[in-house]
Amino acid sequence: MKNIYFPLSCLVSILTGCLPQPPWHLNAQKQGDTVQLCLSRDSQCPQPGGVSLDDISVYRYDNMHDNELIWEAASDNPITSGSIDGIVTYGVPPKNWQNKLTPPALVCGKPYLVNPPASFFALKCDGTVVLFDFQHLEEFFRQDASPAPTKKQP
Repeated sequence: MKNIYFPLSCLVSILTGCLPQPPWHLNAQKQGDTVQLCLSRDSQCPQPGGVSLDDISVYRYDNMHDNELIWEAASDNPITSGSIDGIVTYGVPPKNWQNKLTPPALVCGKPYLVNPPASFFALKCDGTVVLFDFQHLEEFFRQDASPAPTKKQP
């Protein structure tokens, strides 16, 4: 008789009727001196009906390996957290949430990891916001380190 191995998480999911959640999506745009984030499990942001989560965190990456938790906000009551509309301004907790950490101002040229969805945004020094994933983090730092083009004097 062959042994069949079945991951416990799969068994629990089958027994409880839980289905895997669709992946998270992140959109971001500059809003005054900060960035407005839109979290969604749908291609549309904000997602109709909002999103359910009980915590959001943001890490600043100073290089490929050094990161620091700089902002975290959580529902006042995680047991009954419910949903939010999905639009979150960096540093401003959604209604009925509170900051666990008081966030510093965003620094242009630094990447920031948002959880969920474990995606990055960066506020470029020209005021634009770029989005990327872990696969492109090294590329972001290489781009940022490349010398600026010089202007030739006439």
